[in-house]
Amino acid sequence: MRRFLPIWFLLAAVALLIDLGGYPLLDADEGRNAEVGREMAETNDYVMPRIDGMPYLDKPIVYFAAEAAAMEVLGPTEMAARLPAWFFTIATAALVGWFARRVWGGDAGWIAAIALLSMPLTLAFARTVIFDSALAFFIVAAFIGFWFAVEEPALRWRVLAWAAMAMGVLTKGPVAIALPLFVAIPYALYRKRFTKLWSLTGLAAFALIIAPWVWAVSQVVPGFLKYVLVTETAQRMATGALKRTGPAWYFIPYLLGGALPWALALVREKRGERDRVTLYLLLWVAIPFLFFSISQSKRPQYILPLMPAIALLIARMWRGERRELGARTAGIAMAILGAIMLVAPFFFHRTKMKPEVAAVADETAYALGACLLIGGGVATAFAKRRELTIAALSFPILAVPIATNPFMDGLALRRSTASLIAQISPRLTPQTEIVGVEAYTGSMQFYLRRPIVVATDDASEFTSNYILRHYASFVGERVRPTAWLRGTLDQPNRLYIVRNDDRPNRALLEGRGMALIGEGAHFVAYEPARPAALAGQASTTPGVPTGITRER
Repeated sequence: MRRFLPIWFLLAAVALLIDLGGYPLLDADEGRNAEVGREMAETNDYVMPRIDGMPYLDKPIVYFAAEAAAMEVLGPTEMAARLPAWFFTIATAALVGWFARRVWGGDAGWIAAIALLSMPLTLAFARTVIFDSALAFFIVAAFIGFWFAVEEPALRWRVLAWAAMAMGVLTKGPVAIALPLFVAIPYALYRKRFTKLWSLTGLAAFALIIAPWVWAVSQVVPGFLKYVLVTETAQRMATGALKRTGPAWYFIPYLLGGALPWALALVREKRGERDRVTLYLLLWVAIPFLFFSISQSKRPQYILPLMPAIALLIARMWRGERRELGARTAGIAMAILGAIMLVAPFFFHRTKMKPEVAAVADETAYALGACLLIGGGVATAFAKRRELTIAALSFPILAVPIATNPFMDGLALRRSTASLIAQISPRLTPQTEIVGVEAYTGSMQFYLRRPIVVATDDASEFTSNYILRHYASFVGERVRPTAWLRGTLDQPNRLYIVRNDDRPNRALLEGRGMALIGEGAHFVAYEPARPAALAGQASTTPGVPTGITRER
């Protein structure tokens, strides 16, 4: 049985990889982030992130560079775009496992790593083209570095912590500095070792990692640093200017639900059992949770760095016999939830669900319900057998990529333009100009793999705060005011994409004799009516996409 946990960890890592590229990119985040990576790979410019050729400065470089590197090898596919998120998640689990084994010994490391990989919030962002899995890795490295800097004073730990924070800043900004220091400083003060957090070498490492990229971008965009510090950090956290607000209790359901079933498996320690590591882990959970709760910017993924601390608490508390209470509690709750999901389709009315999702809702509920019922039942019945209990509790979450595959395909029909682009791609030639009439998404350009001219009066379609706030400076080759459109509708070799609920612009195009050639959940496509002899011809020109590259 000593080999069971390592083998189960490997199975968990593989489970998170299953069908990673099996469904289209979801807009807005996945499509936009993947397109930035695609353009980076296409141009080999690993300094300036761009979208539709314009600087995209809402986020730094690390994740974009990682997915661009994957695309250099695998091509511009969904698999390549999502692979870095999976990689950073596995790296975080390995780091958490190493820390648990270092401080507690035994198989605590395997327990922590498995618990982390089998949390819903971890799984979700291990399979999403977004920055938070990478950010979580660097923040965890900083947390661990500061712990050892205080408890085992050595220069290498301080350098590790500050270097990790620097990489975190290059992943998602200054939040990578705030979270580790907000936790490490109170703990260091408690241990009366505040000075152990700082060193000139660590600060130098921090500056040397960040400065070259900031300098390079500032040469192209002089106001870059002000934008990052004022708009993307201060306003995001202190005001509602970016429209990401939420109530003070916003993160409570995400913390509890995101850590299931392990949040239910935590048991209260006996008096006198708590050690300094546990105190540090509790601070690791409590302080960032409070920080984000009072922040004016709220998104579920913000608390992803808290999941490793909960996984470590599980490993710490499950070394003793008291784990049986937690195992049974979690097992019973899972079994009840599974039973509810199995009977829900008989009572739940799907009239308010989108047709693409409603069509697969029942089979998804049955699959997840069965997994939860089986896992919960086994965990409850065999709570005294630790390895079997760990496998039973983690099994339902690790089965999600397979169980929810039909649901993700249905969701992608609503939230991706892949199906629309597949319809219009055969009609494109190298000379075809794509015009988005107040319409643009990242997945649209990712699948077209060519520039898009967007007729817009504010550039909000790019979902970029930077481009939105600097609209006037981008009007030109790729961005045009909507008034420009009316005077250019007679241009040949042009294809127009419009929101399907945009009646005025659809009427404008149809009034000029445009033919509807593609229709998706949110967008439609038009082109000038062709002569009958050419209407059915598809492009056979090399390099023109005739379908959507999908990983299966």
